[in-house]
Amino acid sequence: MNTTLLRFLDLFRWLYQRLGVDYEQLRSIVDIKLTMDSRRQIVSYNRKASKEPSNAFVKTLIVYCLFGIFVALALYFIPSFILSLIVFFSYIIVMIAMTLITDFSSILLDTSDNTIILPRPVNGQTLFAARLTHILLYLGQLAIGLSILPAVVIIIKYGFVLFLCFLVATTLSVLTAVFLTNSLYLVIMQFASEEKLKNIINYFQIMMAVFIMGGYQILPRLMERMDIKNYVFETQWYHFLLPPVWMAGALESIHFHLYDSAHIALLFCAVVLPVAGAYVVNKYLSPVFSRKLGSMGAGTEKVEKDRKEKESFIERLSSYITTNPMEQGAFDLIYKILGRDRKIKLKVYPSFGYVIIFGLIFMMQGKKDIVETWHNLPNTEYHIMLIYLTFMVLQVALHEIPYSDDFKASWVYFSTPIDKPGEILSGTLKAVFVRLFIPGYVGISILILAIWGIRAADDILFGFFNNAIMLLILALINKRELPFSIAPNLRSQSGNVARAFIAFLIIGILGFGHYLLSKWPSIQLGTIAVQIGLIFLLLRSYKRTGWSSITL
Repeated sequence: MNTTLLRFLDLFRWLYQRLGVDYEQLRSIVDIKLTMDSRRQIVSYNRKASKEPSNAFVKTLIVYCLFGIFVALALYFIPSFILSLIVFFSYIIVMIAMTLITDFSSILLDTSDNTIILPRPVNGQTLFAARLTHILLYLGQLAIGLSILPAVVIIIKYGFVLFLCFLVATTLSVLTAVFLTNSLYLVIMQFASEEKLKNIINYFQIMMAVFIMGGYQILPRLMERMDIKNYVFETQWYHFLLPPVWMAGALESIHFHLYDSAHIALLFCAVVLPVAGAYVVNKYLSPVFSRKLGSMGAGTEKVEKDRKEKESFIERLSSYITTNPMEQGAFDLIYKILGRDRKIKLKVYPSFGYVIIFGLIFMMQGKKDIVETWHNLPNTEYHIMLIYLTFMVLQVALHEIPYSDDFKASWVYFSTPIDKPGEILSGTLKAVFVRLFIPGYVGISILILAIWGIRAADDILFGFFNNAIMLLILALINKRELPFSIAPNLRSQSGNVARAFIAFLIIGILGFGHYLLSKWPSIQLGTIAVQIGLIFLLLRSYKRTGWSSITL
């Protein structure tokens, strides 16, 4: 496969030479990087076995082909020519950009190339072009996987000529996604340190996860409310800022022979801007990229001025809500890790966005217009549902907290004279609740008060303690595992279905009880004392967990 890709690359030798790149050096670097791809674990590939699969990329390509089925169906069933193509090219650009960020951020920003290659007679422009070529070849194969089935639909519906134009437009879409993403990196690197850049990329990954989830869940429901059969696309000024519209407009111009000013402008944007972007990035921005990357690898990160103030605040906070030094130590450690570890943030933080998405889904169940539904919200009880949707954050965190790539560091649990590991577990639970749940719950509470008014304050207070009870019950019925002590590939699915069923049953009972008590606010407020007592008893039982109850 690599040989075929390199022979394909040889066809563009003249282009690289025109750009001032040493092609022989570039070809050797790309050859090595393609070889390393077959040994690299892909982020999007969920490994179950401890042994790294040799055909991970092939399996990923098959998965992308399956994803293409949904876009192919959209191309086939959406009557509007340009709308169906906008959906396809939006999907291609988003998926390529997401893959570039999730799988290739570490490669594009890898400073080891500077140490290994730049001491040789290799200039920065050649090294940057090699990085970019490697990424283009990889993403080009994924784009083929995504567009195989849509391409079949294009041939069936519109003929072979449009199919050829479709292939060109797909290639230009990949170029656009790659150069927009890399240009964004270059801009950010001018104003951010290495640590801040990695944090920005991490938060962008989180936003992309929420965006993809929201797109799959909300867009089909919005399209059901649209009159797609009679939809007429009218070009607006802001469409010239959207690459998917460029590509769709260009194909519409060619297929229907539309050559008015708007279509000519879209055709120009689709053909010229991706190529011009490639030239500008390679010619002017790549030297800046290489210099900045070199300084990133050589420098050390400055300590933030307010780091000590934040840590002293955490220590004061933990001293108030923990009862002994062991529990306080676990609280401080987990609290800091949840705010600093990018991998755990990437697994847990998207659930904040999922809360909003599922809230919108529930509100869109009826046939009423979205505007009418929004204005009618204060007369509904949807705020109770929002209160308990925030529990999703705690569920995800409780599931992910035992697993870590650095699980070998957990030897410290067994090397110290710990009589009751339950104190570590309770400190972990409190850190998760304070660090993750309370900020999200405060945000949801402000939204609820803004829409439903002060009448919802009793429900917010009652729901807060109910969520704490649900967290403790879930922790008690789950396997009791020490935080960050298990390798990620040792996730066990046995017993999870039964525990999930019990957890949902308990949540349903408590939520329904809340709904009933909300009819009698005075009784509801009086029940809060019972909730606090139950929280105390459950937490004490959890804190008494012994070594015999710990799953190793």
